[in-house]
Amino acid sequence: MSSINPHFTLNYSQPEDYRFSHDSVFLARRVFELIRDEDISTWRGLDLCSGCGVIGLDLLFHCHKEANKTFAAFDFLEVQDIYASHFATNVERLGAIGAELNFVNQNYNVLASAAWENKFDVIVCNPPYFHLGQGKLSPSEFKNRCRFFMDSDFESLFKGLINALKPGAHAYVLLRDQVEHGWSATQEARKCIAALGTLESLEDIRGTGVVRITKFPQEF
Repeated sequence: MSSINPHFTLNYSQPEDYRFSHDSVFLARRVFELIRDEDISTWRGLDLCSGCGVIGLDLLFHCHKEANKTFAAFDFLEVQDIYASHFATNVERLGAIGAELNFVNQNYNVLASAAWENKFDVIVCNPPYFHLGQGKLSPSEFKNRCRFFMDSDFESLFKGLINALKPGAHAYVLLRDQVEHGWSATQEARKCIAALGTLESLEDIRGTGVVRITKFPQEF
């Protein structure tokens, strides 16, 4: 995929110390292309590990501008409260689109609880790519928490994610294998959700894989 973004949306507010990558905007565009023909008027979405809200807000922008559609609600789950003010600014820049937008300043461990079970019609996620010990830590705790699994772990992320999806619904996640460490994020994620859903690799965005996780339909 080209490293040039042909679908400019918003001039996002974000912390100076850590800028989002183009991977996020490319993922938002790709998910829009996959769901553009769906009736999303009753859907609730989740941007998981949302930062300043780029993936979810970009997805909402494309749906509104190009398909004249919007979600009923979209939640943005982020553990670092430094992003809250940037998110609020970005919502103002997006403008009124008719969806309920919520910044949820919590650890993603909450997704494994009963209160979040079967809640979302779609989830988008660009999680940290590294485990502690995989790469050099920065003097900045903020940067480290963006890049490394520090507030929780990889397994908890995917078990929470699959719990929070509605039966039959999809999550779209960016995963980067750590070949130099002999670790496959794709294989490990598939193990985490194996009893409850499936994982398929869709494509590659600038060296990072896009996977689609589908929760098994509910049995009656």
